[in-house]
Amino acid sequence: MNHELAAGNEARLPDRSGPRTASSNESRFFVRYHTLLMAVALGAMYANLPFYLYVLDARLLPKFIYFGIFAFIAPLMAIRWHALGDYLVSPFALWALLLFSLNMIHLAAFPASADLGGAVFMDIHAEARRSLIATRAQYILFALFLGFVAYISPTRMYLRIMFILMASVPCAVIVDFANPGLLYPVDMTGAVLGRAAAMFINPNLAGEAILHIVVLGFVVLGHRYRMPLFLLAGIAILTTFSRAAIIAWLVLLGFFIYKRTLPRAALISLAIALVILLVFIGSFESYISSRDEFEDAAANILSRLNFFSSFSFDDDSSEERAGVIQAGWELFLQNPLFGSGAGATHFWRHRGSTHNQLLLLAAEYGVLGILLWGWMFIMLCKSSFFSDQGLRYAMAFLFAFMSLFTHQMLDAASYWLATFALVCAMPGRAPAGPPPWPRYGPNYGPNYGPNYGPNYGPAQRMARLR
Repeated sequence: MNHELAAGNEARLPDRSGPRTASSNESRFFVRYHTLLMAVALGAMYANLPFYLYVLDARLLPKFIYFGIFAFIAPLMAIRWHALGDYLVSPFALWALLLFSLNMIHLAAFPASADLGGAVFMDIHAEARRSLIATRAQYILFALFLGFVAYISPTRMYLRIMFILMASVPCAVIVDFANPGLLYPVDMTGAVLGRAAAMFINPNLAGEAILHIVVLGFVVLGHRYRMPLFLLAGIAILTTFSRAAIIAWLVLLGFFIYKRTLPRAALISLAIALVILLVFIGSFESYISSRDEFEDAAANILSRLNFFSSFSFDDDSSEERAGVIQAGWELFLQNPLFGSGAGATHFWRHRGSTHNQLLLLAAEYGVLGILLWGWMFIMLCKSSFFSDQGLRYAMAFLFAFMSLFTHQMLDAASYWLATFALVCAMPGRAPAGPPPWPRYGPNYGPNYGPNYGPNYGPAQRMARLR
């Protein structure tokens, strides 16, 4: 099988709603509109541009980019309102609407500020928690809108933006490691000295995003180019020193070789890379210790490296995670049915949240949160987005595995919601509806329909894909 041709065909999803009889210029315009809109939206979210631009200039609030993207989505919702109705009862839309509704219920449950004798007393923590819930609800709502565009898009050519991201994002992370402070101030909130993050500021987010970009990029990338870019991603993830991302990359490497998503020759590359790593790991530790700018962070970085040889959890991050996991479990047991409310694990006596998405959903939303997690896992496993079964299970694995180490899938890490929208919104399944193109015309006849008629064969299908 020609894998390059297969990868190209997957980007051109055939329209299952039947042919369009409007002028070719009109059809071409809407295809380009969908493609450009999705490419810009995905490029911004997977490169974390809304937050990175805010870091560079506080006047550029992240919501400006999200609202700007929505302004271009809104006309599609008005034009394809028939498809919108069908989309809103699809599994992903129901999942997003349920999660959105839960957050709005919890937001409405907050009491108003007390007014005693004309003096208004504000609870600062309550206001901050209210703001967090409102922001989370907006992220979920945006993912719902983004999923609709994927649902009605006649092609997936927009995924070619991943070509650029697969090269640019890892390179930016490597540059950040080589020259700390070049891309953002090293003393800013969320940054970890000595660990590269580039536009993501947080190194754990950078490692996760690179893995998402790789899996989605493989949909439209030929086999001959996959291994070099996968190795580049691995180098970048190593400079983040995110143990979860490093382990996930290694697991995906073995899984992709087993499923032939990567060529078997990748085993040779893997063996060479491991030998080089073992030979130079001592030199790398000396390099870290010798960097003046890494002086305060050297102990934490070296303890992370030692984890892969001794599997010991003796660093401050591991101890913190153990404490908040225990606290999150206790919070769930206090109210297992309905949970403690959205945002509860962000405003407690501990410095960080649960570092575990499944536990966060359980502690904040109770049993319903656990069901929401399981529902998403099932949708990822059964998604028809990937024709390559290896990529489908790779994305489901990332969700399940990373859920054990992150709690930001519904918050700052907006690329998670973007991935849910893309993979679970059943792209290309939308009914034709009336506008923007007529359903009837001189070429509409017995040989046209949902299955393209009895005379539709491989030659005609290849012609449509070109």
